[in-house]
Amino acid sequence: MKPVALLTLCVAALSACSPNAQLVTLRGNNVRPDPAGLVLDNDSLTLRYNFSSQRGQMSLSLLNKLDRPLYIDWKRSAFIVGQNKLGYWQDVAAVDLTNSAAGGRFALYSIGSINGTITKDEQIGFIPPRTRLEKKQFVVVPSGNLRMTGKPDVVQEESKRNPNQKKPTLINVYTYAADQSPLRFRNYLTLSTDKDFKTEFTIDTDFWASDIRVVPLEQLTGTAIQQPDGTYSYQQSFNKPDSFYIPIQTP
Repeated sequence: MKPVALLTLCVAALSACSPNAQLVTLRGNNVRPDPAGLVLDNDSLTLRYNFSSQRGQMSLSLLNKLDRPLYIDWKRSAFIVGQNKLGYWQDVAAVDLTNSAAGGRFALYSIGSINGTITKDEQIGFIPPRTRLEKKQFVVVPSGNLRMTGKPDVVQEESKRNPNQKKPTLINVYTYAADQSPLRFRNYLTLSTDKDFKTEFTIDTDFWASDIRVVPLEQLTGTAIQQPDGTYSYQQSFNKPDSFYIPIQTP
C-alpha cells in the first residue's frame, strides 16, 4: 500500500474512533431558559443556575433586589438527587497547621512551634441589599454516563471537527418529559428577609434532563491538545449555561 493511501486510512480510522459525549440540556419547574442559564426572577430576587461544564458543576447566583438584607440558611438548604440529600453546610471546622522548627547542626532535638488557622463556614448567609451571592458546590453527574431510554431522533449538524467537510455529522437526540427523564435532581433553599427567619420562605427547584444528544466530543470542545505536563486542553471552551456534557466512557 502506498504511504499516502496508508496515511489517509489512518486518519479516517482515528476520526471514526473519535470519542463521543452526552450533551445534557436541563429544564426546571420554576426557572426559565435564559442566555445566562436557568433563571427564576421576581420582585425580591433573581436566582440563576449555570451548568456549563464537564459533568455539570452547578453554579448558583442569587441577587438580592430588595432594599433590606436577605438571609439564607445553608443548614436547611440541600442539593437532592433521587432521595439522597447533600447538605450545603456541615458543623465541622477546617484546620490548617504549619510547623516551624529550629536546631543546631549537631543538635539531637529541635525547638519549634505549630501555628494554624481554624475556618468554619457560616450557617446563615448574609446578602446585603442589591448584592449578589455566588456559590459552586455540587456536580450533577460526578461519575459514569446517563442511561438513555426510548428511540432517538436523528438530526444533522455541520461538522465542527472539520469545517470543510461536506458530509454532516449525525446526532442522536433523546427527548424526555419531566416524569420520564433518566436524570432528575432538586435544589432546595431556605431564605428570609429577617435574621430570625420569622419571614421564612423556600425555593424548591426540580430539574430534569429534557434532552440528551450523543455527539462527537470535538463538536463541543474542539480537538484535544496534549500539554507538556501530560494533561489535555481543548481548542474551544464549552459554553451552554443550561447544559453540560459527559464524555462517554467505553469498557
